[in-house]
Amino acid sequence: MQIKRLVYPIILLLLTLGLGGYFWGYFSKPLVSKGLRSPAANSPASEPLRTLTQESHWLNTSRPLLPEDLSGRILLVDFWTFCCINCMHVFPDLHALEKEFGADLTVIGVHSAKFDNEKETENIRSAVLRYGIEHPVVNDGEFKIWNGFSVNAWPTLVLLDPSGKVDRVYSGEGHLGELRQDISRLRKDFAGRLRSDPLALVLERNKTPPADLNFPGKLEFAEDLGLLFVSDSSNHRVLGMKLDGTVDFEVGKRGESGKADGDFSQARFQQPQGLLYRDGQLYVADTGNHLLRKIDLKSKQVSTLAGTGEQGLMRNPQAAPGLQTPLSSPWDLQFFPSVDEIAIAMAGTHQIWAYSLTQKTLRVLAGNGRESIDDGVYPHNSLSQPSGLAAWKDRLYFVDSETSSLRVLHGGKVETLLGSGLFDFGFVDGGKPEAKLQHPLGIFADDSGVYIADSYNHALRRYDPATGGLETLVGKGKPGKTEGGLAGLQLNEPNDVLNIGQTSYVADTNNQRLLALDFSRRAARPLAIQFPSPRPESKLASRLPNLHPTPAQILAAGGNIALQIHLDPGWKLNKQAPNWLKLFKTEGEAVSLEKSFAKQDLAEKNLFLPPLEEKKSFRLQGTLYFCREGQEALCYLQSVDQNLEVKATGVNSLEIVLKKDS
Repeated sequence: MQIKRLVYPIILLLLTLGLGGYFWGYFSKPLVSKGLRSPAANSPASEPLRTLTQESHWLNTSRPLLPEDLSGRILLVDFWTFCCINCMHVFPDLHALEKEFGADLTVIGVHSAKFDNEKETENIRSAVLRYGIEHPVVNDGEFKIWNGFSVNAWPTLVLLDPSGKVDRVYSGEGHLGELRQDISRLRKDFAGRLRSDPLALVLERNKTPPADLNFPGKLEFAEDLGLLFVSDSSNHRVLGMKLDGTVDFEVGKRGESGKADGDFSQARFQQPQGLLYRDGQLYVADTGNHLLRKIDLKSKQVSTLAGTGEQGLMRNPQAAPGLQTPLSSPWDLQFFPSVDEIAIAMAGTHQIWAYSLTQKTLRVLAGNGRESIDDGVYPHNSLSQPSGLAAWKDRLYFVDSETSSLRVLHGGKVETLLGSGLFDFGFVDGGKPEAKLQHPLGIFADDSGVYIADSYNHALRRYDPATGGLETLVGKGKPGKTEGGLAGLQLNEPNDVLNIGQTSYVADTNNQRLLALDFSRRAARPLAIQFPSPRPESKLASRLPNLHPTPAQILAAGGNIALQIHLDPGWKLNKQAPNWLKLFKTEGEAVSLEKSFAKQDLAEKNLFLPPLEEKKSFRLQGTLYFCREGQEALCYLQSVDQNLEVKATGVNSLEIVLKKDS
């Protein structure tokens, strides 16, 4: 997404620079300006660094960064906003560059919000966690940094050399090759003068206890199987569960992304979203991989139906071979316009495509690729990041997230039901034109109306096609996490809604939960996700996050050893987190599990090691999650990996000390 801001000053600037006639749009040639300087770069070399560090709300750091933290480094500054699909497309490039250049490159994210909801640091933190961002990010909600660097579009990348001067500016996505060349040039030019000392990083993921779900995206229901499907997006997997939350199967591996086909344990996804079911087949919009996938629930195999793994644009309405045509961030799926075609919300190109199950081909249904809100027939209609589809009778309802609109495709024509433009959004009930949404992502339609997961308003709303009216069912426009009665229910960026009988199921995405809403009883309940009990691991853990080094301890043989978990006053163990602690016996290469402590025992902190045999070696491993007392308090995790020797002269107690600065 590239959006105009400050139109008249920009036109004046372009005319001054002799660049009149430059066409700004998604399909124009992106601006790549060698030597284009922000006004700050004409000042002393440290001025751009002062501009970059003038805001105080930073994420993935232990403190706000200062100019002196950044001087002497090659800096790549990413101006983004978390609603923007094109900004999302840049993340893999940034990750690749960080991996390639290591300590010689420092990436800084500058989050300059489009929507009101995106100005809140807590909501940006959720986006940082959702997309696995591990570099520093600053909240530029007032556009101070944006204006200081004369940025005018999302996404924009600014490369600074180690002296703090702007080397090059890149607008839009798709600059990986140029970035690699320019960073290599700077590394060569400043060889021997680059800083490599680490920044004051504390990753947000290490402050956040894991939950059963990780930003759940879309929902689907198989009536013949009695199973609810959920795309557990940031865990890169698809779950099938009963309506009480009992998980029946998992496709993919929790937390491990990829794009492999194969059986349920071999298959891998990347940020999957839309799901669609029929006759034992579950279709998946594999968003991060730019693929359409199929899960065969009968053979328990995953295959790829369409896409190449690369991003692409299709303007020709004629059919194109599915496996030879690149997709771009497919976000949702529905059977339309026939039962043998799958409509695809192609968010990355602002279009709706159709995949033929019989012909194995793709074609365009709507959207000329220009990011706007034009009605009519193709190619005159334009869309803006369609993110949710709902087929009902002969109509395809969809939400266009970037124009905060509800639209419908019927008889080959697109009609806008609610919404008016890229910067027109709000939280207002009523009919058109007063009714407003804010970046809706999910939708469901049946005889009772069109239900909308109004994501950035943290609300569930309903549109009546007969009257053209919009009403709010749940939510007050602010994020929160409550349960119980519907009147006070709070949501946090819900991404989908699905009606099953008289119950509405909601993916309450930033709250990491699924909700079942009963409007007749005015009640809401979270689904208690229950996974099959895993077999106890009898091998040592290879990954222990935030490991706290602990010296070996000599324990007394033959008696119970008191095990104490020590926390500073005002801190507690998180009882909902997956705390674990295991004692292993080690004899050379041989390892055997001696004791696994239950979560409830850890929460009570009244623990004992079993009697230990003299002259034997043991190892205590685990990960514990602890939080400050109080609602919405910060949480931390700490791992332990301690060698234990047993002697007659050893001590009778062992202490694990948990500290937030460890």
